[in-house]
Amino acid sequence: MFKVISNLLKGAILGPAMVIPGVSGGTMALILGIYDRLIKALHGFSLGTLKDILALRLDTLWQKHDLKFLLTLLAGATFSVFPCMLLIDYLFTRHPQPTQGFFFGLVGASIIFPLRLMKRKASIELLCALAAIAITIPLGINRDRHLAEEQADKTAVVAPAENASNDKVPAPDHTPGNCIRFALSGAIASAAMLLPGISGSFLLLLLGIYQEVLVFINPLAPGFDPLLGIIFIASCIAGLVLFARLINFLLVRCHSPTMAFLGGLMIGSLWNLWPFRSPGSSSPAWPAGFDNATAMCLLTFVAGASIITALAFYNRKANNNDDGRGATEA
Repeated sequence: MFKVISNLLKGAILGPAMVIPGVSGGTMALILGIYDRLIKALHGFSLGTLKDILALRLDTLWQKHDLKFLLTLLAGATFSVFPCMLLIDYLFTRHPQPTQGFFFGLVGASIIFPLRLMKRKASIELLCALAAIAITIPLGINRDRHLAEEQADKTAVVAPAENASNDKVPAPDHTPGNCIRFALSGAIASAAMLLPGISGSFLLLLLGIYQEVLVFINPLAPGFDPLLGIIFIASCIAGLVLFARLINFLLVRCHSPTMAFLGGLMIGSLWNLWPFRSPGSSSPAWPAGFDNATAMCLLTFVAGASIITALAFYNRKANNNDDGRGATEA
């Protein structure tokens, strides 16, 4: 019973880690001491699992895939993740600049994780990092251009008296293209959870779908959409199962280049997270002066960076303890 309660609590801690950009679910699993068991349980899913399901070999499934552990973690994460999503959506809507400053600190400080995990730092790793940056920044520029065009259209069409209703949740889009976008985003984000130092929510930010996910897949949110919620959650589960083997292959065969590429993605994403924007183009800009808004952004940036620094400290401590136990057992 104690182990069940412990795993429930660990799942409750993993829940917010999965929805806060910059906080890695994989790193949190390492800190909690469940990373190896989680990867092993997910890595075991294969075509044989489907045969066991069709043959109703429930005992085999329960033991082979450590389902008691996985379901307990899932229950704890479900309990905490949806209230956390409501809070983040509120902060993004009501206090966008300090919230982006907080996430800028989270992601900026998180770059230490892939750099620390690189076993080699050579020209190939540098090229991988530069390639990732070259991919990410143009995506951010394109996103800024679309945001500026949308804002211009709203200013031209919507009367000032109607602007008060702009905080309403937009209607969900059920077109095939948008459903595919949600499915692919869910699979990619869930796969990132398996990588220590990489945040799945950070990738959702990079893909430009993060705030939509906060609203549409959360049953506690006013804009909850069952269809998009089912698509996203199902794709997350499929991504965890399907990408576990690919990630294991990349980490075994191309560990340092993979980490360098992921670090480059994080560096390039800072373009999107910079809290101060030019009014005309929505591109990153320096603040006009040191006012209350600038001071608040600075404070939230320091808070975000401090959280990641603390996680890095405990992560190193957990790794040192594991190394010590391994040496003792040897």
